[in-house]
Amino acid sequence: MPTAPYPLQPQPIDKSWIERHPLWKIPLGCLTLFVLMAGFAVLVITIVETSFRHSEVYQRALTTASANSQVREQIGEPFEAGWFVSGQLNVNGSSGKADLSIPVAGNRGKGSIRAVAYKSGGVWTFTWLQLNVDGHRGAIDLLSQ
Repeated sequence: MPTAPYPLQPQPIDKSWIERHPLWKIPLGCLTLFVLMAGFAVLVITIVETSFRHSEVYQRALTTASANSQVREQIGEPFEAGWFVSGQLNVNGSSGKADLSIPVAGNRGKGSIRAVAYKSGGVWTFTWLQLNVDGHRGAIDLLSQ
């Protein structure tokens, strides 16, 4: 006589952990939602930060500041830009405007570069470019040199 392909006495189906603990569904759902929202926020911040860092205004502001002797004296070297650039950057083809605040730091101190510029005919022109050093009263005008 052939044997049956299935057990004659069915085994009880094992329940998953979440089925055995139904009260955990709401907290785990909220935690999952929070993690997804935090991941989305990090993604948006990374995209915005990257767009600021790759802009011509940002690059020129850092290059101008790092070439200044007063900046090297007060901030020190190596001269590095910090995270969380704030402000706005609007570019539309060969025109645009920018108003950025760029945190910077060196081995002697830290501060922030304020860069205001407009783009006309594909060329960026700074109207305001200063470095405010933390702990010092005056700002270093980076356009005067």
